[in-house]
Amino acid sequence: MRNIGFVLLIVSVLLGGVAVWGVRNMTAARAAPVSQVGQSSVVVASRPIGFGETLTPELLRVQPWPAGARPEGSFKTVSELTQGPRRVALAPIAADEPILPSRISGPGARASLSGAIRPGLRASTIRVNDVFGVAGFVLPGDVVDVLVTRAEGQRGAADEKMRTDVLLQSVRVLAVDQLANGSKTDPVVAKAATIEVTPDQAQKLALAAQVGTLSLALRGTADPVGDPDAAPPQTVMVSDLRLGAPAQPKVIRTTTTPRRPIRAVRRSPAGQTIEIYNGGQRATVSVRAE
Repeated sequence: MRNIGFVLLIVSVLLGGVAVWGVRNMTAARAAPVSQVGQSSVVVASRPIGFGETLTPELLRVQPWPAGARPEGSFKTVSELTQGPRRVALAPIAADEPILPSRISGPGARASLSGAIRPGLRASTIRVNDVFGVAGFVLPGDVVDVLVTRAEGQRGAADEKMRTDVLLQSVRVLAVDQLANGSKTDPVVAKAATIEVTPDQAQKLALAAQVGTLSLALRGTADPVGDPDAAPPQTVMVSDLRLGAPAQPKVIRTTTTPRRPIRAVRRSPAGQTIEIYNGGQRATVSVRAE
């Protein structure tokens, strides 16, 4: 019995040694590609940097980085960013985030809104208030739709019609009043909102501001932008404000002489009904709408 226990002990020791050897080989095999790739360095933010802050050595540090995964345009040394004319942050930068040229200004430049506009687009400002600006909950970086409400026909005329159309969809808010800091989360009751649009959209926006009233509709973060399956927005008229109430038929009576029959026309959404009165007799004719 003692011999059997001794043999089992030796077998256990051998199996344990084999397991340790296998783990070490696997670890070395996984680490080998990383060592072959080599290391580089990238300048990152040592703490969160806000919009408009000047880049100083206290805000930056050098972080080791795999050479094959180094972000394009990143900086290798802090002196590249701090020596010479000052640079400022054009957008909030998180701690340990690599400093990229698209997030900072050029040497000696100030924190202007022009640095945040993407190539080929324009910044256009519209007038809003506490209602048309979604009660101040529209902040820089949000995505909104722009609606225009206008009247058709001559102003003051009896046949004037009001309508609301979706003018622009899924446009990015660059600034609210003079605030362009996207890290701010508190509601701001603003008088103006600056949005990022194409040159063609900027023309439509300027014209719509003259012929009607502009308002913003805030999109949710999970709302798909540019969904091809989404139904196109429809024009909303005053008649569409009725909540399921059927339209009352409108009666139009024609003037006639006593010798001719009196006709009355009743119109409804499904078509129109013509009532013909001839003396004491009444006849009804239904006409289907085209």
